[in-house]
Amino acid sequence: MAKIAEFKGVDELENKKIALNNCIAQNSSGDSCAKCQRVFGCDMIKEFVVLQFDIAIARLKECQKANNLSSCMDCDMIFECNIRDNYVKSTYEKMNEGRGGQFDF
Repeated sequence: MAKIAEFKGVDELENKKIALNNCIAQNSSGDSCAKCQRVFGCDMIKEFVVLQFDIAIARLKECQKANNLSSCMDCDMIFECNIRDNYVKSTYEKMNEGRGGQFDF
């Protein structure tokens, strides 16, 4: 497992976030992609949430390894953990492809 410092996606994520925020400012009537008319066909948001998820899971696995855990369930900090919270949010975003709660099944 690559260390987060070695994970090139962190810098790429920041660049994609800037581009995504610019796109939101130009094309959305609100402050999120969910309010954009093109959200269902937008590759930009899909790429962003996939990369965000990849980084979140890498951080989670790195934390588990550092704490000699195979699961977050065995950790005393499970409900206060920012790393796990970020992973859960990233998983949700990946599932709905950044659409703010709209799922395709």
